Amino acid sequence: MEEQNVQASAPEAAAKQRPTFLTILCILTFIGSGLAVLMYLLGIFGIGALNNLLGSYAGATADAGVLKPILMLVISAASLYGAVMMWNLKKLGFYLYVAAQVLLLVFGWGILALVFAVLFVVLYGLNLKHLQ
Repeated sequence: MEEQNVQASAPEAAAKQRPTFLTILCILTFIGSGLAVLMYLLGIFGIGALNNLLGSYAGATADAGVLKPILMLVISAASLYGAVMMWNLKKLGFYLYVAAQVLLLVFGWGILALVFAVLFVVLYGLNLKHLQ
């Protein structure tokens, strides 16, 4: 009887297995978005250190300079979280990832970022059928 339960759950496990291509895409996104999150965190703390170092001389310039890195940090973290959701085969992760990519492009990335964003969105879109 236990063998029947094991055999019955095996097809369910196989049906929910992540495709290799999706695994590779997610890993690449973990690397890229994870590095972006770290970069923006370091940038935010670096601007804070600059504020402390220069005091009143930097004032408004350094304060205004921290808003964009915070925004980019949040968007990069959303991109990373979307990839984590897709790793777990959640379709909502795809939509979160796409929204984050659009926002990253709107708030200041260049043509190379546009090419990679479109490429990854299309490649993730090809795997959309595997997400639930």
